[in-house]
Amino acid sequence: ERIANPFFGKGGTGVVGGSTITRAQLLRPFPAFDAVNLQFSDRNRALYNSMVMKLQKRFSQGLSLLSTWTWSQTMDASSGGAGNNLNGGNVGPQNAFDMEAEYALSNIHTPHRWSTAFTYELPFGKGRALLASNKALDYLIGGWSINAVSIFQSGFPLQIRQNANNNAVTGAASQRPNATGVSTAVEGDFGKRLNGWINPAAFSTAPQFTFGNVSRTIPMRGPGQANWDVSIFKTFSFAEKYRAQFRAEALNALNTPLFRAPNTAFGNPAFGQITSQANFPRLIQLGLRFYF
Repeated sequence: ERIANPFFGKGGTGVVGGSTITRAQLLRPFPAFDAVNLQFSDRNRALYNSMVMKLQKRFSQGLSLLSTWTWSQTMDASSGGAGNNLNGGNVGPQNAFDMEAEYALSNIHTPHRWSTAFTYELPFGKGRALLASNKALDYLIGGWSINAVSIFQSGFPLQIRQNANNNAVTGAASQRPNATGVSTAVEGDFGKRLNGWINPAAFSTAPQFTFGNVSRTIPMRGPGQANWDVSIFKTFSFAEKYRAQFRAEALNALNTPLFRAPNTAFGNPAFGQITSQANFPRLIQLGLRFYF
């Protein structure tokens, strides 16, 4: 509904520049402004707890190893900044006057992260345990080393919002649906769930001028990450004072896809669907380095 604009003719522009204005605009806390966006706030409440376990073997017997596992929980009341394609994006609060209601699992919360890096010198060739005296075999199979780095990580919590924000007229940035009490989980193997990651029966549309009772993020997660980067390289000497190194590297060596988060806009025809991946397929590169 549009009514006479009390700011008209007093130097204002934009939403207050016309002779009429919507009643909803005048009901805003700062009606002279179309929108006030807050990216970060020192009033935000955040809590992080973690336990870290580390296994380390310093280089000996041709092997070095470092492996860490982090078990953690991150809670906050706003995501801040831009979201990412692994958690469904960053959604503004549905009620800017009740930020405590936004307190939930952080959209970057990853309870489990296991990372490992190791290097192993194969025990063949000059200076090593086997075939150290055979010069021909040393050139062929001596001096090889293997290096690998892996990451295994939980998926991020999902942020469910209504595709149609029924409170947009009041200036609300978003509106969340109501929970029906039905589980959000979907049965079936991983591949089959790509077209239906979230059970839509778990939600119902919140009417206009109400706030949905679903939390800012839900415990259900998007796909996690599993990745290995592997390299094999050989260092050899020639003409006594020169060295060279051949490297063969495979990024995402096992060609494991890292899928993006499902569509989290309840009411959208694509709700719950995962339609693309965020990483690249296996990438192999070869290199030769000379030292002189």
